[in-house]
Amino acid sequence: MAAAMLVGRAFGAHVDVLHVRADPRQIIPYVGEGLSGALVDEVISAAANDGGRRELEARALFDEYCESKVVPIASAPQPGFSMAWRVDDGREDERAAMWARTADLAVASRPLAAAEAQTTALFEGLVYEGGLPVLLSPPTPPKSIGKRILIGWNGGAECARAIASAMPFLEAAEAIRVVSMPGWLDGLSRIERVRDRLAWRGIAAEAKACPGEAPVEIGRNLLAAASDFDADLIVMGAYTQSRIRQMVLGGVTRHAVSNAECALFLER
Repeated sequence: MAAAMLVGRAFGAHVDVLHVRADPRQIIPYVGEGLSGALVDEVISAAANDGGRRELEARALFDEYCESKVVPIASAPQPGFSMAWRVDDGREDERAAMWARTADLAVASRPLAAAEAQTTALFEGLVYEGGLPVLLSPPTPPKSIGKRILIGWNGGAECARAIASAMPFLEAAEAIRVVSMPGWLDGLSRIERVRDRLAWRGIAAEAKACPGEAPVEIGRNLLAAASDFDADLIVMGAYTQSRIRQMVLGGVTRHAVSNAECALFLER
């Protein structure tokens, strides 16, 4: 919510804060087999109560945040920055992706180990099904997003789309650095063209080659380059390799999503 507010204020945008209410009936296939009807009803009732509690807590957090940050609340279109509380029912990753398709940018929290399965499913649902770029907020609420931008360039179509979608951020940035590495597809051979592409739009950027061969090494060095540059946003493509390959062998996206301490702007 803090990350979304930063972006919303910067661009005079409207922000919908979405809470997805789990449908207790969806747990029946997982708990129903071998249980009596009464016990299934009890489990569903407990899940509904827990969902209601979570919704009240989330709404209270939203109200408290908006009051403390003096956020304008608006449910209908109007000029300037505003936020609104929205509720939908169903699976979180599916409903979030559906809402994302009618927005310009999706903002989510970086997956954390404590809830990795749920947060990873949400992130991947947005990336694969949302049809738009995703901004992942770091674990600690950021103080700025987009003042100093690092572009992780691998020459892939995903990264090309990410740069195009991130143009409003790039045009407003104070400093931009484009980095690539020898083992990261063919990005290094075209890194100067990325810098020139931005220059044609009046955007100043520097290009820098970094070491890196294996995917995990590239991911680690990418984050190190972001830290050295004091970047508050990394722009990169997401899942150039398949999800299964990333799970088995590791990958740059997986490493960045799991370990970045600044915001990530990703597109597939």
